[in-house]
Amino acid sequence: MFLLALSSTAYAQYSVFTGFWKGYLITDTSNIDNKKGLPVTVFISDDNNQGEVAGEMSIQYRYQTDVYKAKYMITGTYDETMTSLLITQEKIVYYDLLPKGLQWCFGSGSFTLERNPYKKRYYLDGVMTTNCGDEQMRIILIKK
Repeated sequence: MFLLALSSTAYAQYSVFTGFWKGYLITDTSNIDNKKGLPVTVFISDDNNQGEVAGEMSIQYRYQTDVYKAKYMITGTYDETMTSLLITQEKIVYYDLLPKGLQWCFGSGSFTLERNPYKKRYYLDGVMTTNCGDEQMRIILIKK
């Protein structure tokens, strides 16, 4: 005799935003070491089924032959009907000291969810601003 117990706990609703994303933060393209931009990886997990997310964001900065990394805790909100996502870097978990007096910045960004019709993959296209200046930097992330 088998007994099946059903839980009455509501599971978080699946969101297309959750999961691993990889791409580039496009900054000063005259920087020879980071001509394509700064490599970025993001992991977004659903906090609840009310459109709030949390996760981690890692950014790399290359200077000559060295690669410097920083990892941030992020929070954000999404609206499935508008396919938009807002992310804020809340705190830094880990960072390498940057050369030449450079510093890691905190920022926030707004993204639009898009789908590539040829490769059938989702990507986030957005703009980030930081506390280091008024420059708006484009960021593109592809879902893995």
